[in-house]
Amino acid sequence: MEKFRIFYLVGGVLFLTVSAAGGAWWELVVGEASKPVLYVGFSPFGFNAELLGTEVIRLSPLMSALFTSERLLAMLGSATIILGSLLQEKPWSRRLLNLRPLTMPVCFGILTIAIAVALATLVQRFTPSVAQALPNLGEALMPYSSRYLTVNLYPFTGVNGLVKVSTESKFTTQFWAALASGVFCLAGWILGRKKTASPLPPA
Repeated sequence: MEKFRIFYLVGGVLFLTVSAAGGAWWELVVGEASKPVLYVGFSPFGFNAELLGTEVIRLSPLMSALFTSERLLAMLGSATIILGSLLQEKPWSRRLLNLRPLTMPVCFGILTIAIAVALATLVQRFTPSVAQALPNLGEALMPYSSRYLTVNLYPFTGVNGLVKVSTESKFTTQFWAALASGVFCLAGWILGRKKTASPLPPA
């Protein structure tokens, strides 16, 4: 098997595994990890929000269908990469190779950070009472930037005081596995381009 196809094959199998397994790519956990007060999980394939173990946001049938469709498309894209890697004797096999395992996690990471920034900005501008009660909300939402959420008690109780609640915002193992699959596919794409650009040996 050609070297560039091996990289594509590894990337395709890894991304197919991540897509089939599901699970959150980004998580926000407020409180103890074993029994969080608030849990939010988000990925291209689903969204989940729980308060004290109870689901607080139920997805509409349309959103559920969109998430399911995205997951099926990711699995189909992975399958085409695997087939394109294995069927090297077919002249059309290279058309099956793609960089979806790279573009999806990169776009997801950018989108997640953009949503966190936008949400913090909107809260600060349009709901000043919430912004006063949660002064470091934006920082707590950003992956790896903060380990606590500050709660100002005054807006709730009229008593001056601050409480710091343990918080963890992070990209999960599934996200990093998806990104790794994209790196393998990118390496395959680079090697494939070099192979195409290489001059043919003299007869």
